[in-house]
Amino acid sequence: MTARLIDGKSLAQQHRERIAARAAALRSAGRPVRLDALLCGSSDNAARQYAESQARTCSELGIDYVLHELPGTATQDDIAGRVLLLNTKDEVSAIMVHMPLPAGVDPYAIQRLIDPDKDVEGVNPANIGNVVYGRSSLAPCTALAVIKMIEHTGAELRGKLAVIVGASNHVGKPIAVLLMRQDATVISCNKWTPDLPLIAARADVLVAAAGVPGLISREMVKPGAIVVDVGVNRVTAVDGSKRTVGDCDFEAIRAPGGAGWISPVPGGVGPMTVAMLLLNVVEAAERHLGPRLE
Repeated sequence: MTARLIDGKSLAQQHRERIAARAAALRSAGRPVRLDALLCGSSDNAARQYAESQARTCSELGIDYVLHELPGTATQDDIAGRVLLLNTKDEVSAIMVHMPLPAGVDPYAIQRLIDPDKDVEGVNPANIGNVVYGRSSLAPCTALAVIKMIEHTGAELRGKLAVIVGASNHVGKPIAVLLMRQDATVISCNKWTPDLPLIAARADVLVAAAGVPGLISREMVKPGAIVVDVGVNRVTAVDGSKRTVGDCDFEAIRAPGGAGWISPVPGGVGPMTVAMLLLNVVEAAERHLGPRLE
């Protein structure tokens, strides 16, 4: 049987409808729902496109969006000062900082200044710690997206073996911790892990987040497993054209006898990550202003 698709676009739309309803409830009660984002300079076209896309999506869902543009010459103090100012504003529900930052500015130092209760990307070390300790927190958006996609399959995770290939601070590690919180048995790997194919082939849930195109082959997937591909890689075809692929050999893994579920690239984790960012915005607004409104 061909693997079932974990359609990130469709699932994200379902979440967007619920997010819009929650934002409307807050607005009806006279409570602000607002995301403030910082963008430094305009040389990185991808960052600007992402900011513009955020503005459109927030507008569609009834979330106010304010983009703070600082010059490409902005210093550490300039950016830090703006973040600290936004922390104090009650009308600001959520804060994020677009990457990259100007040369010489330490992203970690900036991220740790964001109020943890307004940190919708889950990048403040305090929020990372809260994920580990299982306390209520705003989890990193991509990690949260992966968990929601796995839950969408209806799988019972307790006692199941989950293998995470990739151990970045804001993706692989928090995914592993969130799966542990659901009583899965988790193995964290990377592209250098000895016997990676053997380890991966035992997984009931396999998350590929190494950023290596084609790293996960059909032979590395247990029949019927849930496979979530977080990789986003630009590759050049023989004819010189470019396309976006994940870390998995998608067609081979999806074929009969392969995975039970698999997410595509593009159209999988990407749309869900954006939805989870906006879910965190509403969560932050509700948390800041009192109990969740129904």
